[in-house]
Amino acid sequence: MTVASGAVLSALQIHGAPETPAYILNLTGGCLPKGVEAANVNGLLPKKTAYKRGYTEAGWTVDRLYSLGYVAVTPTFTGDQESCENTLTLPPMKIEAGQRLRWMAQSLYRHFSESYRVEAVMADGRAPVILAEIDAESYVPTSHHISLAPIEGEEVSLRFVCTSSKGYLLAMWDVQVGEFEGEQSSEEDSSNGSYDPFMRKYLVDRGTGMWCVNCPGGDLVMDELLALYGDRIIAVNTHVNDALGNQEYWNELEWYSVPRLMLNRIKESAASGANNFSPYYDQPTSFAIHIDEIPAPQERMLEMTAHVSVSEAIDNGDGRYRLGYVLTGDFHEPNNPKFAQKNNLSQPMAGPYFYLPSNIPAELMYYEDVTLTSDAAFSGLEGSLPAFMEPGKEYEVRWQAEVPELLSDPSQARVVAYVLDTTTGEIQNSDALRVGEQPTGIVSDVRETESSGILTATHEGISIRLKAGEGYRLDIYNPAGSLIDSHSGISCGCEVFQYQTTPGIYIITLTTAHTQTSCKVAVH
Repeated sequence: MTVASGAVLSALQIHGAPETPAYILNLTGGCLPKGVEAANVNGLLPKKTAYKRGYTEAGWTVDRLYSLGYVAVTPTFTGDQESCENTLTLPPMKIEAGQRLRWMAQSLYRHFSESYRVEAVMADGRAPVILAEIDAESYVPTSHHISLAPIEGEEVSLRFVCTSSKGYLLAMWDVQVGEFEGEQSSEEDSSNGSYDPFMRKYLVDRGTGMWCVNCPGGDLVMDELLALYGDRIIAVNTHVNDALGNQEYWNELEWYSVPRLMLNRIKESAASGANNFSPYYDQPTSFAIHIDEIPAPQERMLEMTAHVSVSEAIDNGDGRYRLGYVLTGDFHEPNNPKFAQKNNLSQPMAGPYFYLPSNIPAELMYYEDVTLTSDAAFSGLEGSLPAFMEPGKEYEVRWQAEVPELLSDPSQARVVAYVLDTTTGEIQNSDALRVGEQPTGIVSDVRETESSGILTATHEGISIRLKAGEGYRLDIYNPAGSLIDSHSGISCGCEVFQYQTTPGIYIITLTTAHTQTSCKVAVH
């Protein structure tokens, strides 16, 4: 039986349905339950003016987050570099054989990473046993699970100790102790690979302003895109009517309101969010581009080199395709009141902006990937690509650009280069690199075997093992390279897909935010 294109023939199955947990941290009442203790051990207080919600002097409190309902949060922005010591201690319990601890956590504000450890406080007064240490919690909701074997048979109180020295808010929920089947390591896959030159990267233009009360919503959209696509997202933020305004670039966008987002300069994708992006993620591209390492600027002048290649013969006699570019920079001026951000987001779905004040002070604001130039951003460099481009050849483009004075340190500049279709104005593919940064590309782990560790394919089905909450796309190709089926979503840890196929060889590709893994499977 052949596969109908795009049709999954059996429902998604999730491995590891847990037994009834021995303990669940129940926060549905909107407060810490009886027997759970919160403490601010070293008395270091967060700055009250930095919080609209979530402030407490007691170390931890309970508040709402997204559609999750109530979660435990600890505010950690104190304005200095001293480490917090905010403890959340669960009731005493005896650890039985085979039990594990699992929880969900998130550094709520992307610009401020949280650190914490998990330890067992021994009932007999012995020194606590450290079970896990998280140096930089992700800003994406992340599932953790650890074995409790080191304290098996002991009477203990499990304790979370937030140790952030420059954080904002750590959120934690779904804390359980029990025997959970099918748990997988939360460590990142460490396999290495080579750069796949024809994977498309997505340039996202975003219009924003410090005066705009709804523009933090654009940050939330970018957070979601970065969580799903990681290094494949190239953010380009254009400010208007504020201290970082780039009026020339803004005029070229022809926008009349903020927040505004657009994918690869496709006008039909422009909206206040990313709702119109979906039809364009899977568009194939005939162009690949990568930027060489950019040397330190001489005075304020950058020397840049990019390489462009094609997958098919391209007649460019009319100069339709050109290399375009824009310089961007990052800004954090904690003592400049002009860098404060207005914020009118007041619903739990706003995540960090539900907690941040209506006038976010400059010390909490990082403005990243801000456009600095516009000269060749929309017209491209005339004559930069040849009149005829052959597959298998790489074409080098060299050019210079001066870093505007707005960026005080020109060595902190970032170059965004792309292949521009001057007829439609759309971007065919893009790359971005900071001065002195090593080019990395997208990791592609291509294997001849049926299993690649995080991706396993047999004639019975396909399984993937990813961290819970990680976005992915799964594609099935025939040997000729034609896509015959695909599935995308958010991983729950270990997932199984089953397909009915005709006998033959199939290529299975798994794409996540930072990796692309492929394997072959023979169906008999």
